[in-house]
Amino acid sequence: MSKNTRKTIFTGILLFFGLALLFGGGTKEASPKAPAKEAPKTLEKVDFQLNWKITGDHAPYYVALEKGWYKEEGLDVNVILGQGSGYTVQVIDTKKADIGISDAPVPITNRAKGAKVKIIGIIFDKHPNCMYFWKSSGITKPQDIVGKTVAVPATDGHKVMWPAFAKQIGVDPNSVKFVNIEPAAKVSALASKNADVVFELYTGKPFMEKAIPPDQLGYFVWSDYGFNAYAHSYITHDDTIKSRPEMLRKFLKVTYRAWDYTLKNPAEAIDILGKYHPINKEDYLANLKVVMDFFKTDRYKNNGIGYIDPARMRETVDLVARYMNVQMNFPPEDVYDASFLPSPPFKYNW
Repeated sequence: MSKNTRKTIFTGILLFFGLALLFGGGTKEASPKAPAKEAPKTLEKVDFQLNWKITGDHAPYYVALEKGWYKEEGLDVNVILGQGSGYTVQVIDTKKADIGISDAPVPITNRAKGAKVKIIGIIFDKHPNCMYFWKSSGITKPQDIVGKTVAVPATDGHKVMWPAFAKQIGVDPNSVKFVNIEPAAKVSALASKNADVVFELYTGKPFMEKAIPPDQLGYFVWSDYGFNAYAHSYITHDDTIKSRPEMLRKFLKVTYRAWDYTLKNPAEAIDILGKYHPINKEDYLANLKVVMDFFKTDRYKNNGIGYIDPARMRETVDLVARYMNVQMNFPPEDVYDASFLPSPPFKYNW
């Protein structure tokens, strides 16, 4: 083979491989395409109406937000500050919020009057309603409230339930003079003696003791005098039960999980609450520890946090009917729906 022939062949080979590299030539596998990024998950909006201004028992909702548990279940929960149980019922009945917190007798009373609200879970298993007063006022028993001025917001659950408790202790519900105050003014109203008595939850005792010397602060817890009704509860609208049952299940699953965590880690829960609201952590931790006593029941130990006892619910409905002069045109089972509670439940082994 001549020198020129070899040169021509070598040049041809180089040209072939050069074209192959330039155009692929079918000799090189194509790189696999990167997988398409998954579209972000759309979260379901949930407006959650609190019963009151921020207190220690609101810590679980912020624990769930901080740890991302609501988002894990596909929920975007918006927490709204409250103005009392009566206000919460109005908000839920008019569908301005999806879920709310209210003292159980309040939605029961309003349902009898046509409101489309229903209880779907319990918070406190004991009733914490309480009356506070200066010991120097001369009050030594609940009946001594007759003729006194009582400071309480107009939509507060205490005021709604007062007629029932008044009749239980044997006094005329109209025998006291009510002074309307803002939700945040309860402590100052009593501390300044602008009223003889203030209706407030027993769980608020640490806040009262910051303004009034403990040895001068008197109080009566209603449940100690026969007020055996269900207390703080989660409520929703009948239409929400029909149209968004999975949302309700997810919300309660996360919320009771957060309660379980809070009961086991109260100091951390208050630290988290402090990230969202300016609070005195020491006071709010003391408040939360009082709250925890209202979870220490055999019902919650055996059946789980949030459990709705049918017999006790009947008692609550009966109390509303008998003492609040409310005509019940439905069976007790119509005021609640326990089907959205977590399964398995979160049991509180205190």
